[in-house]
Amino acid sequence: MNRIIQTAAETILAGEQLSAQQVSSLSAASGEQLDDLLYWANRIRRRFFGNRVRVCSIVPGRLGGCSQDCAFCAQSVRYDTAVDKRAKVLTDEEILAAAAAAKADGVPNFGIVYSGKAVSDAEVERLVALTERIKKEYGLGVCMGLGILGCEPMQRLAQAGVERYNHNLETSRRHFADIVTTHSYDDRVATIEAALDAGLGVCAGGVFGIGESEQDRLDMALELRRLRVDAVPMNFLHPIAGTPLAAVEALRPREILRIIALYRFILPQANLKVAGGRVLNLRDVQSWIFHAGCTGILSGNYLTTAGRAVADDMQMLRDLELEPVGEALTNPDAD
Repeated sequence: MNRIIQTAAETILAGEQLSAQQVSSLSAASGEQLDDLLYWANRIRRRFFGNRVRVCSIVPGRLGGCSQDCAFCAQSVRYDTAVDKRAKVLTDEEILAAAAAAKADGVPNFGIVYSGKAVSDAEVERLVALTERIKKEYGLGVCMGLGILGCEPMQRLAQAGVERYNHNLETSRRHFADIVTTHSYDDRVATIEAALDAGLGVCAGGVFGIGESEQDRLDMALELRRLRVDAVPMNFLHPIAGTPLAAVEALRPREILRIIALYRFILPQANLKVAGGRVLNLRDVQSWIFHAGCTGILSGNYLTTAGRAVADDMQMLRDLELEPVGEALTNPDAD
């Protein structure tokens, strides 16, 4: 048993957090000691979450037509991809039908996400009304990802019953300008802080396999910890033809498991949600994500790529004797 990994795990299990130096040492030790890392990551997961897994589905309320230049994204009008350059906005009926399908599939959390830098006040009001209907008619937890917003619209969403706002950092501050130039890292941080100030939970993470270094990965995790984000979507690049990252080599499955496990050590009480790229990159080892410390999955299709059938994911959870749950996930008394 690697002593550095074991000591780090025992520190976390005792209720303390790792210092930046300990994080660096853990990262260095993890390369040759994946089995030890996974063993302790799983122990940490069980300590804080038991066998519960948060399951979410999303619907693209607005798809395509995005003016931003995120290098991995098929929805940008700057790249020649299969996604229509004209934005498609779903009707109320289409969004409600997607909510009904999530309810029928047994998915307790439903996210509405929009392409583009931001949304109008009128669109916020429409989504406020839709949130109230979804909660009343289907009893789902509702999350939103509407781009860069300030305090006032965040407060309106919170008052309507939106539980969580999704806004990823994508990568570290250092690497961000290599991936996005049409808005700043500080814009993203400010949006996360506005959501937190409004009393919303925040789902913020990033994309791995986009040319970042190991230090970029650690720096993003430490920034998420500083912001006190309690849900972290972990996306693994699905290269899209026409985007600047189309030819990037995919991460190996064991490397993905190592990244998840490192994040479990750095963010022991955050819900780590494995999302985009899960099917493409992990293939037959998808179920290993829970042994690596994952506590959440995005099930069903993603925004511009196919995901995994909800029924298949639910069967996987049953086979692993894991319990799909809604918003209230953290259980500090689990063992």
